[in-house]
Amino acid sequence: MLLLLAAFAAGAGELHRCVSRTGQVSYLSASCPDGQRTDRILQFVPDPVPAPVTTRTGKASASGNRQSSRQRTVASHKPEPSPCQRAKARREAQLDQLGLKRTFDDLSRIDAAVRAVCNGF
Repeated sequence: MLLLLAAFAAGAGELHRCVSRTGQVSYLSASCPDGQRTDRILQFVPDPVPAPVTTRTGKASASGNRQSSRQRTVASHKPEPSPCQRAKARREAQLDQLGLKRTFDDLSRIDAAVRAVCNGF
């Protein structure tokens, strides 16, 4: 418990809010320099740094099971976008392609396709 408190105290810090004569505000980790006044001192504890993820690497086992010693990657599966999301993405691509030279008729035509798929917006 004492070790935990020591580690906690070592990570804590102070942030000094300094104000110059002209009203310019600066934040420093040390006390304010001459010509600036200390407006307030904020205490903070930085977020803990996550431990790195270790993967098992090494030579194959004696039984010859080489697959178990390889790094395995897990592919994240993104859900398939809905037809409405695809139509909206197509609309954005078409608007990007048209740029600023788009007419009201262009916008109406592109939006009509999205409304048909999305049952309105």
